[in-house]
Amino acid sequence: MKKILVPVDFSQKSEEALKVAAKIAKKINAAIYVLHILDLPKDIIDVTDGHHVPQGPMAMMLMENVHQKFNDFLDKDFLNDIEVYENVLTDKPVEGITEFAKKNDIDFIVMGSHGASGLEEFFVGSNTEKVVRTCTKPVLVVKKQADQFKIEKVVIAGKFTGEYLTGFKKIMAFLKPFNPDIYLLRVNTISNFKSTKELDQIFSDFLAKVPEYKGLKPVIYDDYTVQEGIFNFADKIDADLIALATRGRQGIMHFLSDSIAEDVVNSANRNILTIKVGK
Repeated sequence: MKKILVPVDFSQKSEEALKVAAKIAKKINAAIYVLHILDLPKDIIDVTDGHHVPQGPMAMMLMENVHQKFNDFLDKDFLNDIEVYENVLTDKPVEGITEFAKKNDIDFIVMGSHGASGLEEFFVGSNTEKVVRTCTKPVLVVKKQADQFKIEKVVIAGKFTGEYLTGFKKIMAFLKPFNPDIYLLRVNTISNFKSTKELDQIFSDFLAKVPEYKGLKPVIYDDYTVQEGIFNFADKIDADLIALATRGRQGIMHFLSDSIAEDVVNSANRNILTIKVGK
């Protein structure tokens, strides 16, 4: 993992995301690509060449303003000794982030969960959640203050059946540099109830497929809903990170519907890692 993308709107939330990215970059010797997207009116953008080039005095003034903001935003001691690349695009926020990540072979994305309002601040509403659903790159959603960031206890939530193996291995590849304690969480609800015997067998079959990973801690947790189970167990062990494998708009693979997935990303008070697999 050598390239980290941090979309920013110059808000406090995006600065916290940048701080977290800096901590990770120093640990794994990675470069940070900082991206700001201007969602400009069509009448001041030349789209004839496919690059959405700003045109006219208003557009140039906005671009100059963004570069000045970057000068202040990136003038931070925590970025010392890290390669940092400044990038500005004119595009729709979600499409711009996903396309930039693809074109520049980004390894993973670090994002704040929301930002301030206004033309340039693009984390308003569900943009972070849309990136989580649509981007093929791993996305780390920063919820806690950066000075609290660590990855020592991780909850990987799933059913641990079928296609989940692919997502699990991608999550483990991300976690490898941190060597955390890992809890494999299966939430048992009334609407999707299985006996302890059945779930023990599911975990046994799953672990037999991944003998290369040592020290994994399977957990069966009973709760009223899946999201409540995730939050309550994460609170119980004071987890640093909740990790989920997703299938984009189809929701959490073998686990959550779209609405529950968005609720986890929106409502969790802990950092969230999502990794998209499959189609």
